[in-house]
Amino acid sequence: MMHLRLPLLATIGLLAFSITMPITAQTKMEWQKTIGTPFHDNALQVFPDEQGNIIVIGKESHADFAGNIREYMMVVKYDAAGQEIWKTYHDVAFNVFNAPVDYSIGDHFYTEEFGDTLLNLIIKIQDRVLQYKILDHSGQYYFYEETLAEIIDVNRENEKVYAKVLCSIQQSCYGPDSLVVQRFDPSPDSLIFDPVVWTFEMKQDFRTAPFQGHYDFNIQAIREDGQGNTYLLVQIEKWQFQFCTDCADAFIDAWCEVFKFDAEGNFIGHINLKTAKAVVSGMSFVELNDESITIQINDINAAGTKLLTTICRLNHDLTIQKKFEMTEAYNLVRADIEGNLVTCRNIFDDTDPEINGLSDVLVSKFDADGNFIEQAYFGGSSWDFPRALTVTEDGAIYFLANSESNDFDVTENFGGQDMWLVKLTEDGAASVEDQVVAGPLSVFPNPVGDMVHLMIDEPLLIAIYDMHGRQVYQSAKGQLIKQVDVSSFPQGCYLLKGVNEGQQVYTTRLIKL
Repeated sequence: MMHLRLPLLATIGLLAFSITMPITAQTKMEWQKTIGTPFHDNALQVFPDEQGNIIVIGKESHADFAGNIREYMMVVKYDAAGQEIWKTYHDVAFNVFNAPVDYSIGDHFYTEEFGDTLLNLIIKIQDRVLQYKILDHSGQYYFYEETLAEIIDVNRENEKVYAKVLCSIQQSCYGPDSLVVQRFDPSPDSLIFDPVVWTFEMKQDFRTAPFQGHYDFNIQAIREDGQGNTYLLVQIEKWQFQFCTDCADAFIDAWCEVFKFDAEGNFIGHINLKTAKAVVSGMSFVELNDESITIQINDINAAGTKLLTTICRLNHDLTIQKKFEMTEAYNLVRADIEGNLVTCRNIFDDTDPEINGLSDVLVSKFDADGNFIEQAYFGGSSWDFPRALTVTEDGAIYFLANSESNDFDVTENFGGQDMWLVKLTEDGAASVEDQVVAGPLSVFPNPVGDMVHLMIDEPLLIAIYDMHGRQVYQSAKGQLIKQVDVSSFPQGCYLLKGVNEGQQVYTTRLIKL
């Protein structure tokens, strides 16, 4: 009995404490869209516009005027309810007078030019970098302009700050060892004189001797805040020369640096966000607001066995507020208005019964300190791979994935690989004090070992949640449930919720021995 009573006392203490805590709202699928053709289609980006609508960018294959199947850039706008506002297709190479070769899409920006609101897409095609401009109200192509770098930030007035790397002029150039950061004003008045507002240049002055190796810049991202300060994420890499004719130089180490410049282009300072191994695969801004800067770094763990994500939150003076290493690598990380983190990645584990197929989409939520809140799986029995993620100001989560499924969570497939857009919201569960406790719903025994009996006099939709907010049981709608087998539940505290036909909610706590 002593072995049973000690866990029970701890659990009852947990119950007393948890009564005052909010119930974790459940992330659920609000609506979904399958976008594509019978051919191979490719998801690229998803993000909100300035009115809270959702923009999706992908590539679809269609026949051109000669009957040849070619990829076209597709841009579609949906409202928050999932209704299509407009959808357009773009022959990018033709529109920008380029040979029909493949291209990549970078950041997006909104500008106000000539009385129109324009969606700007940074497109790299061959050796050119373009601001490809689309009318926001119709999705139609407007025009394009050349820009000098793909690492760029553009404000509403189309003023730009960008960074690029160069190879220093010398007898032998071993890599991009020179950094150039510029602010550019393209307004007509500036073009008459000098559109370059300021320039900052840095050349690596600690290059090792040619027979030893060299240091290079690898620019990751750039952002400007509301006061005109510029923040640059740059990786400084150390390489060792390899004395052979058919091999590349060997990568030795890297430094994850954040550079800051003021509105006049003066270098304010920098910080090295050192991680476990510093073999960095990527750095990016998760969020830059008036309070802080949140940066994501993906690199190898200290043991050198796994790629992990590190989150760094900085003050604007580049001091570290918070830094924590997550347990997995998350290519897609976003922050909500409260600073909580939403992550998205693909997952496959043949021992996990929650995974539907070859690869599912796993959406996870963490608080601002990196503590796990909840996670949810989405997908079908085939291949589902997330490509983009965004969180809107109202807390809705959208992910965009490539999908070959047509079952389970995926309701439609047009053939081959499609684009799958999903909107996730929370069920809005309130705190325990705000809900009707028990009412017509009571349970016994409580604590329970195997079978819990429900004393109810009307059909209720019964759901049980663990203390992480994960749903572990749900009854069929409209049934009068009298008992639930909880013998397989882990020991702990659970929330049992019943909802009647009038959507009135009754809750009670359940202790599993």
